[in-house]
Amino acid sequence: MRLQPVLSLSISLVVLLLFKKGFEYVPVIIVLLIFAFFYITFRLYLLKQKSNIITSIWDTALIFILNNMLLFVLPFYFESMTFPSRNILFAPIIITIVVIAGWFKLYQNLIAKHPLRSSLFYALTFFCVLNLIFPILFGMRNLWSLMISGGIAAFAVVIFVYPHLDMSKNRKNTAIFLLGICIFFALLWLGRSLIPPAPLKLKKATACRSIEDYRPVDAFSMENAEAVPEVYFYTSIFAPRGLSEKINHVWYINGERLLSISVNEIRGGRKEGFGTWSRRNILEGPGKYTVEIWTAGEQLLGTGTFTLR
Repeated sequence: MRLQPVLSLSISLVVLLLFKKGFEYVPVIIVLLIFAFFYITFRLYLLKQKSNIITSIWDTALIFILNNMLLFVLPFYFESMTFPSRNILFAPIIITIVVIAGWFKLYQNLIAKHPLRSSLFYALTFFCVLNLIFPILFGMRNLWSLMISGGIAAFAVVIFVYPHLDMSKNRKNTAIFLLGICIFFALLWLGRSLIPPAPLKLKKATACRSIEDYRPVDAFSMENAEAVPEVYFYTSIFAPRGLSEKINHVWYINGERLLSISVNEIRGGRKEGFGTWSRRNILEGPGKYTVEIWTAGEQLLGTGTFTLR
């Protein structure tokens, strides 16, 4: 087991190379996810604290499976992040659970021996995976994916913590636990902008003079204010086939918000991304303009800038 981190790292590299093609491997992840959920439940309720060579092998297999699931979703989350922005705060969270899942001794010492920590660890893993694959499988909007994945993660915590808290006999534990679930949903709703809108990805963002055949014409990053009294801001957003998402462009000048413009709903399936744009008459004159691209569920997809002299 001393060599396990090295073996895990080697397998991780293979998994990343294998899964880089993307969505066609989602069925594999679903099978791993189902196995992980039922094995953890079986371990908690039937095997409990029993430990022998067979359970040790299965426990090791579980941690490899969790690690591989996380490695599948990790690149998608990083591609959806905006640097710099608030949603990069999600990076240390998912990296931490990937590291723990890839290092069995660390997992044993920090997670496996602590019921509440292990339950939260499993639930967070399931949340990260489900939040990514629901939009791919069902064309679900990211906001719905967030809340449903959060609900399933909360249910998983209930299943995994129940054998340890003896909630049916202790009303105080039950009340505290239910309050914790309510707080979790409140934090998930209020903090949804901290979570990258994976698997959506901003492919292109540019200012231009006009749009022809759904493509930007005379794109620019710097121009004279007198030469462009009207500016189009074009974005191309990649999404899975079957997914539709509402998008907003929020315009700023020199850091001061101007307005939010609701643009055409994007539809997934195009490798080059779905093109959409907003248009604005420039009344403020010279300055540095920034356009933030948000989903209707208030998750940041990215930003673009241009300067008028």
